[in-house]
Amino acid sequence: MLKRVVTYGLVGVLVLSAAVFAAGVAVKKGNAGRIAPGVTVCGRDFSGMTMDEAEEVLVGMLPETVTEVRCRFLPEMREELEERVRKMNEKGNKAENILVGNIESGELPLIRLTVQENEVCVTVKGPMFRPDTEKMLQSVAEQSGEAKVWEWLYAAVTGRPYRAREAEASFSWEEDRFGEYIDLLCEVTERERQDATVAWEDGQVKVTESRRGYRLETEKLWQEAETVAGEATKRMQTGPVEGLVLRFYVKGTALMPGLTTVQARGCNKIIGSFTTSYAGAGSGRAQNIRAGAAKLHGAVVLPGEEFSVAAALMPFTEANGYAQGGTYIDGQLSESIGGGVCQLSSTLYNALLQTRLEITERHPHSLPVGYVPLGRDAAIAGDYKDLKFKNTTKAPVLLLCEATGTEVKVTVYGNEGAKREGVTLESVVTEEKKDSVTVEVYREEIREDGRTIKEKMSENQYGMKKGDARGERE
Repeated sequence: MLKRVVTYGLVGVLVLSAAVFAAGVAVKKGNAGRIAPGVTVCGRDFSGMTMDEAEEVLVGMLPETVTEVRCRFLPEMREELEERVRKMNEKGNKAENILVGNIESGELPLIRLTVQENEVCVTVKGPMFRPDTEKMLQSVAEQSGEAKVWEWLYAAVTGRPYRAREAEASFSWEEDRFGEYIDLLCEVTERERQDATVAWEDGQVKVTESRRGYRLETEKLWQEAETVAGEATKRMQTGPVEGLVLRFYVKGTALMPGLTTVQARGCNKIIGSFTTSYAGAGSGRAQNIRAGAAKLHGAVVLPGEEFSVAAALMPFTEANGYAQGGTYIDGQLSESIGGGVCQLSSTLYNALLQTRLEITERHPHSLPVGYVPLGRDAAIAGDYKDLKFKNTTKAPVLLLCEATGTEVKVTVYGNEGAKREGVTLESVVTEEKKDSVTVEVYREEIREDGRTIKEKMSENQYGMKKGDARGERE
C-alpha cells in the first residue's frame, strides 16, 4: 500500500512539474522577443519590453544637464568683452551660431554667455553624456537570456519578478562638446599680450601703448572635468538621476608685456650724439654710408638686449644697396662692396662713449683712419670684428642715423640716467715706432657731486706698413 502511495506521489510530482514547465514555456513563448521579468538598468525595470522599446527608453534616460563654466577677465577688457558677448549672443539668437540651437527639439544645446561682475560665464543646458545603447542592450539581452522558464511563470502568476537582474549601464562623457564650450570661453576672454613700441616719427619719439595678455589655465580645467564627469557617470550607473548641474571655475593668467608703456616712454632723452664728415668721398663710399645709415636708422634695442652693428648692416652685397667703396687690403686703400661702413660704426662708437650703455665688443682698424681721432674708431670685418653694445637700462634705446651727403650723424635716445654728463675724450700716443703707433683713449666725466672721474677706455695699436690691414671697410 505504501509503495503504491509513493509511486502515485512521484507520478503526481512529475506530472505537476511537467505541467509547470509547460506553462512556463508557454508564458515565455507568448513573450517571445520581450525582456525577461526583473531585468533592470540603473534601477529602472525593463521587464516585458521589446529591444526597440528598451532602446528608446535608454536614450531618454539621460538626465537634463546644466553645465556652467566661469572665469575671471582682465578689468581693462570689460568694455571689449561685453561687446564680444553681446554680438555672440545676438548671433546665437538668430540661429546662425552652430553652438546655439533649440533645446526643446533636441537638436542642439542651448548656450548663453553672460558677464557677471568680474567674471564671464558660459551656461549650457543640454546633454553632456551619451548612452552606449549597443553595449547596454547586449547586457540586457544576456540578463534576459539567463531567466529560467519557471521565472517567467512565477512573474506571470504573482505579478512580480522572482529576482532582479541588473544589466550593465554604460555612459560616455561628451568630451568634444565640452571642448567646444571651453574654446568659446577662450575666444571671448583670452587675448595676446602686446608690447609697447618705440619709433621715430615726424621728428620725435613715438610710443605705442602696451597691453596685458590673458590665458586660461585649461589644462587644470580638463583634469577637473574628467574627475567630475567620472563621478557623474557613476551616479547615473547606480540609479535614476533627475538632473545634473556641473560647475567649473577656470583660473586665468595675466601675460605681462615684454616692454611696457612706462618703460617705452623712458626713451625720451638724447644720451649720446656724434657727427663725422665724408665730404669728398667717392660716389661708391657715399652710397655705402647712405645705405648703412638707412639700416641703422630707427633701430631699437630693448632692455637687456645686445645690438650688433655688423648684423644690422650685412650682407654687403649690391642687392642690399651697397657699392664698391674704400677698404683696407694689405695695408693699402682698395675697393670692395660696402667699403666705408666702418665710418658708421665708428660714429656710433663715439656716441656710445657719451652714455652709460655697456660696449661689449669693439676693435680698432689695423691702420689709422682719418674721420675720427686716433683710437676712437670701430672696425667691421668679416665675422671677427664687430661693434656691439648692450642696453643695461630699463628703457629702450633708439638709434638715429642721418647721412646728409657730406656728414653722417648718429644720435642715441634713451632714459635720462643713461647719459654721462660733461664727457671729454682724450687720445694719448704712448708709443710711436717706425712701423706702428700705440694710442690710449681716456674718458673724463663730471659726476653729479662735482667729482671728475677719468678712466682708460682702450689701448690701440696701429700698423704703419703694408700687410697690417685685414679687409676692414675703412
